[in-house]
Amino acid sequence: MEFPRYLELIRADSELLLEAAEGDWQAPVPSCPGWTALDLVRHVGQVYEHKVLCMTLDREPVSNERTTPESGAWFIAQRDALLEQLLARDPRQQTQTWFPPDQTVGFWYRRMALETAVHRVDAELANSQRTAIDADLAADGVDELLGFVTYDFGDTPELAEGAGRTVQLDRGKRRWAVTLRTDGVDRAADDSPADAGFAGEPSNLLLYLWNRDRSGVRSWGDPAALAAFLTRLGEETQ
Repeated sequence: MEFPRYLELIRADSELLLEAAEGDWQAPVPSCPGWTALDLVRHVGQVYEHKVLCMTLDREPVSNERTTPESGAWFIAQRDALLEQLLARDPRQQTQTWFPPDQTVGFWYRRMALETAVHRVDAELANSQRTAIDADLAADGVDELLGFVTYDFGDTPELAEGAGRTVQLDRGKRRWAVTLRTDGVDRAADDSPADAGFAGEPSNLLLYLWNRDRSGVRSWGDPAALAAFLTRLGEETQ
């Protein structure tokens, strides 16, 4: 996606997130057990603040550099600070991130757009509604998530079931494929023959993979491969 589009979506989805949460600050968030809508807004605001500090300090911030999370106006202030810092930097500029393969500002453009979109849906689910994530962003999010799943963070549990099998993700206009190992996951050619898979519209597929909403996605094929993929996915989407 074009980087300016990420900024547009951060702004639009953050507004919708706050609007949904303000309907009932104490509404439980079914997709984030134990959280209320207020907890969700505070969390996303803290995430924004953390990324601003990562860029301005070029390191992980410490606790006394953070502000006390609030709601409403505080959330918008953190959002605006994030947009200001992203806009002021070239996406290719180096910065601190938690993903070793990508230490650029562009990583935060993409990650914050997707963070906001998924949590916007969380806020909507707390008020018994749900609207789709932008289709291009959702497809981009599937690609991002597979990058996390296939990277070796050093803490992937071994799974005997499903090893050697290929799982396909199909959004209609685009397919992805991964091959399971006992100790990890590898990207495969997108047109690789698959033993199992998941298919759905981009927004449904992304929300399924992030364990937000399991409707609107069809699974097929080898049950062991499906279960192994979802187990590995769960390690990166907690």
